[in-house]
Amino acid sequence: MSVLEGFAGPGGFSEGARIVGLPAGVGIETNADACATAQAAGHRRVRADIRTLKPRLWFDVTGWVSGPPCPTYSGAGRRSGLDDYGTVLAAAERDDHDAYTRVTDPRSALVLETLRLALELPGVEWIVAEQVPAVHAIWEEFAAELAIDYWSSCDVITLRADDFGMPTRRTRVFLIAHRFDPPDLSGLPVRTWWSCGRNRPPTYIAPPVAARIPAPSMAGALGWPDGVRINTRGQRRTAGGNEFAADAPAPSITGRARSWYRTDTGQRLQPWQAGLLQGFPPGYPWHGSRSSRFQQAADAVPPPMAAAVLATVTGRRWRTAITAHLHDLYGPAPGQLDLFEGVA
Repeated sequence: MSVLEGFAGPGGFSEGARIVGLPAGVGIETNADACATAQAAGHRRVRADIRTLKPRLWFDVTGWVSGPPCPTYSGAGRRSGLDDYGTVLAAAERDDHDAYTRVTDPRSALVLETLRLALELPGVEWIVAEQVPAVHAIWEEFAAELAIDYWSSCDVITLRADDFGMPTRRTRVFLIAHRFDPPDLSGLPVRTWWSCGRNRPPTYIAPPVAARIPAPSMAGALGWPDGVRINTRGQRRTAGGNEFAADAPAPSITGRARSWYRTDTGQRLQPWQAGLLQGFPPGYPWHGSRSSRFQQAADAVPPPMAAAVLATVTGRRWRTAITAHLHDLYGPAPGQLDLFEGVA
C-alpha cells in the first residue's frame, strides 16, 4: 500500500498512521518549518506546491490523504472562505481548474485539490480528507462527485477530539470514501453522519452509539494542579470572556494559543504543550520560531483522531493502539485503573 498526503504539515496524519501501523507514505508540503519538523520525526516529505503535482505519475498510490489549510473557513481566521463558498462549490461541479483566479483568497480554492487528485490518481482506492466544520457542504459536494464516478461509499462525518480521549475539544469534519469496499464507520464516535455512494442516494444517518474514550482535562494532561485558569487575550475582553478553566478539555488549539498563560503563575503555554494537547509526544521535534511551532501544532489534525480514521478506512483495529498511545502521553484514562502499570 502506498499513501500520498497532501498539505501534510508537521505530521498529524503521518503520526496517526504510525500509531496504527499503516505503512509510511509520502507527504507534500510547502512550509519549510513543517517539512523540517516532519522529517526530524521520521516522516517523508517533498517540499512542493500540490497544485503542480501530476497525478498520473503517482500510479502506485492507493490511499490519498488531504488536509487543506483551513484559515479562510475557520472561525479562528477571517472567514474569507465564506465569500468564496459558492465559487468553490461551482468549480467542483464543473471540474473547473480556473477557480483560483476567481476567489478572493487563493487558499479557499485549495480544497479543490482534494477532489482533483481523488479523480485523477490512477490507482487510488480510498480517500481521507479533513477540515473545519464550515466545509461540511463542500465535502458533501465532493462526495456526490465521487459517487457519480462510481465510488462505492462516500461519507462525511463529524468527530471531536475529546471523544478520542484527548484534552481538547477540537471538532473536525472528515470526508471518507472508498472505491470498492465500504468501511465500517460504526465503531467511531461519530457526531454527525452524511452518506452517499454508487447507486445510493444521499442520506443523513443517525450516529451510532460508539464508546467514547474518557478524556483528561487540560490541567491533567499537562501535570498542573486543579483550579488553574488560562488567560487567552490579556486585558482584551469579548462576549466569551478572556479566560477559561483548565479543569476540562481545552478549547480547540489555534495559532493564537501562543498568547495563552496561567493566571496563577504567569507562565505562557509552550509549543510542546500545545502539541501534547493535540496528541503529539512531548518530545516531538518542532522546528521554526515560536509562532511557527504553535501554528504547526494548531494546523495539524490530532494524531489519535487521524489514527482512528485511517485504521477504519483500511480495515485495521484502532482502539487498543490509541489507548496505549494516550496512556504514554497522559497516563491512565480518568476514572480507570492503570491497565498498563508494570507492562514493559
